[in-house]
Amino acid sequence: MPSPSDPIAISVFGLDVRWYALFMLAGVVAGLFLARFLAGRIGLDPDWVLDAAPWVVLFSIVGARSYYVALRSEYFLSHPVEAINIRLGGLAFHGALIAGTAAFAILCRRAGQPFFRWTDAIVPAVALAQAIGRWGNWANQEAFGTPTTAPWGLWIDPDRRPAQFASIERFHPTFLYESLFNVLNAAVLSWLALRVSTSAPLRHGDVLAIYLINYGAARFLIERIRTDSLYLGPLPAAYWLSWGLIAVGVTLLVFLRLTRSLDAARRPSLGPGAP
Repeated sequence: MPSPSDPIAISVFGLDVRWYALFMLAGVVAGLFLARFLAGRIGLDPDWVLDAAPWVVLFSIVGARSYYVALRSEYFLSHPVEAINIRLGGLAFHGALIAGTAAFAILCRRAGQPFFRWTDAIVPAVALAQAIGRWGNWANQEAFGTPTTAPWGLWIDPDRRPAQFASIERFHPTFLYESLFNVLNAAVLSWLALRVSTSAPLRHGDVLAIYLINYGAARFLIERIRTDSLYLGPLPAAYWLSWGLIAVGVTLLVFLRLTRSLDAARRPSLGPGAP
């Protein structure tokens, strides 16, 4: 698999537009289309997605960059101006997920919208946006894995290779592995979202919980062969966050079933002659 020779897609009036930005934008647009489609199918107002999206995207970018900068604090303390330069990459998805989810929850609360029901429509769209946005890593020759002799190995420029692999040309395209996983995840989650209201075992919010478990597990496995992991203590930060996502997802599945059981128990029982 070849890498792009130039990360710049086009230049408009002297302004360079990078492939990275175009893939990110394409992911957001595709995600919005899917979220609006699912919202309409499950009885929500599709247009409210457009009201919430700018704020969620903004806070997701801020969260993604803040997370990345925090994990590379030593470098950015010496180069503070670069902390706001996201054109060359440096957006960590875990940070985007945390900040974007928090922003969306606040927006739902302020607008009187049902958060868990909305996550049924939004979460599959997030997975789809990830699948497309990951190709920005291909354009920047980043987020690749260890060396491989597989025919789909990714060719990396010499100046982008880790020092210990300077003489090796091809590496695992971990961005591709995650992109393919996210396409499958988006399809499965969309299928579940369309069945929550009619399937007794499912609850509103299950789509979010299952996404957290699926993505946490997949990211942990993929991170094991990444060569550019950011560390938090002795382990890659993605390990800790992936384990955290799985724990939150499992806890949410249990919580949703406990609350449904409690609601059912609180309903007044009706006698045989009741209407």
